[in-house]
Amino acid sequence: MPFEEIISYGHIENQLMHPHRNRGMELVLVERGHLEWAVESRPEVLIPGSVFFTLPWQVHGSLSICEPKNRIYYVLFELAKPYDKPVDAVRFPKAFGFTSTEEKTLGRLFCGAFRHAWPSSETVRLLFPPLVRLLGSESDLDTSAAVSLLRALILEVARVVAGRDRPPVAEYPSVKRVRAFLRELGGRIDEPWTLNGMAEACGVRRTQFAKLCQRLSGYPPTHYLGRLRFEKACELLRETALSITDIAYRCGYQSSQYVAERFKKTARLSPSDYRKLSPQLEAILSAGWENPEWRTREEERLRSHILPSVDP
Repeated sequence: MPFEEIISYGHIENQLMHPHRNRGMELVLVERGHLEWAVESRPEVLIPGSVFFTLPWQVHGSLSICEPKNRIYYVLFELAKPYDKPVDAVRFPKAFGFTSTEEKTLGRLFCGAFRHAWPSSETVRLLFPPLVRLLGSESDLDTSAAVSLLRALILEVARVVAGRDRPPVAEYPSVKRVRAFLRELGGRIDEPWTLNGMAEACGVRRTQFAKLCQRLSGYPPTHYLGRLRFEKACELLRETALSITDIAYRCGYQSSQYVAERFKKTARLSPSDYRKLSPQLEAILSAGWENPEWRTREEERLRSHILPSVDP
């Protein structure tokens, strides 16, 4: 690594991301692919051009058993000190050269962010490739350039967050109602929800509900409901002997055929194959979101060599 604060980096195909925490802050740019990740169990959708970040205490991972073909750029770096619990603001290494005012603004912005994935700016997309390339160099000049690019990237991601993620200072009642509804929806997935029905349950207009759901979850309403149904179907396939038809009924699907279509599209497996393979996936699934991996610096660096890299 060109300088000590960098833990790992790369231009890779991400095949599976178990629920885990990092020892630093991670920035990701999705170049190709439609990825469905979650932070603290809350879904975050990443399409090509999305930028994504996490902080050390935030458990994050993939919602898909086998992720679709993708290409991502990523960089994982240490902060000024270890953070294993949520704080109001993080601090950055002195090597990054932030002023005290910049550091305070950045630290509070990232810690208070409403979500973790947004459409990136053109500047973010332009900064990532040369940053990753320079991080692989042994040249002192390249190292200095990499530090400058990383500093610029952090500032630009912060600008994206500040511009696209502005929760009101005093949260409106409608926002609170939609947030509460989304939290409860997982227990009501068997109901025949429509967009109008979900909006009525929150006491807001259909258009307003759709916008707030997208803002709070990162998904359009029907897509968010679909993710909840799919995850419940996975759970029932793993933990029960229910028929596919019964699982479809309990999860609010129209038919067993529709369940099969969803699995082929989302997991690249049939429901039956998923059930057969579930013992092999137990090591992954048993970790879950309450007992995630907390990767060490060495494990992160080893993982960066295991994941398949892609040509620039």
